[in-house]
Amino acid sequence: MEIEKKLKEFLPDMRFKHSVRVKNIAVKLAKINGCSEEKAAIASYLHDVARDIPLKSMLDLLEEDGFFLQDHGIPDNNPLLLHAHAGKVVARKQFGVHDKEVLRSIELHTTGGESMSLLDKVIFVADYIEPGRTFSGVKETRDLAFKSLDRAVLYIFKTLIKNLLNRELFICKTTLLGYNELVQNCSGYNQIEAVP
Repeated sequence: MEIEKKLKEFLPDMRFKHSVRVKNIAVKLAKINGCSEEKAAIASYLHDVARDIPLKSMLDLLEEDGFFLQDHGIPDNNPLLLHAHAGKVVARKQFGVHDKEVLRSIELHTTGGESMSLLDKVIFVADYIEPGRTFSGVKETRDLAFKSLDRAVLYIFKTLIKNLLNRELFICKTTLLGYNELVQNCSGYNQIEAVP
C-alpha cells in the first residue's frame, strides 16, 4: 500500500509500528463487522499521523484549515486531543485522503463522539486494543471487541471517563455525548458489568 510506504518516512519508527498494529486489528474488526477493510486500513494507518507534531504546529495547521478550538470545546494546550483533529488535516493535505468517512474516523479516534459510524467505531476500538497496549482493562476490551463492537465502544467510554475523573483531567464533550448516546440508544447496555 502506497500510504504505508509514505507513512514510514513520515512517522518515528515507534509510531509507525503502532499504526501498523492498529491497521491489522482494524482490518480484522472491519471484516467481521461488515465494514470496508480498505477504509479501515487507510484510517488506521493515518490515525496518529499528527501525534508527534509539536503543539504550536498543530495549532497553526488547525487555524489555517479553519478549525476553531472554541467551537469544539477543546483546550489549546492538549496535544493528545488536538492531534486527532490535526491528523485529519495532514491526512487530507499531505496524503490526499478526501473520503469524509475516513477523515471523520481519524478525527474521532481518541475521543469517540455522537453518531459514530461503523468505521469510526472500528478505528476507535482498534487503537485502544492493539497488541502493544498493556494497561489495565485492555484484555476485557479485546474480548468484548470481537463479540460486540458497540459493547467495546461503551466499555472504552466508561473506562476513559472514569480514568479522567479520577485524575481530575479535562473530559472532551464529544466523549460524554458519545457515551450518553450509546447508553440511551442501545437497549441492554445498562447491564454491562461495571468498570473495575
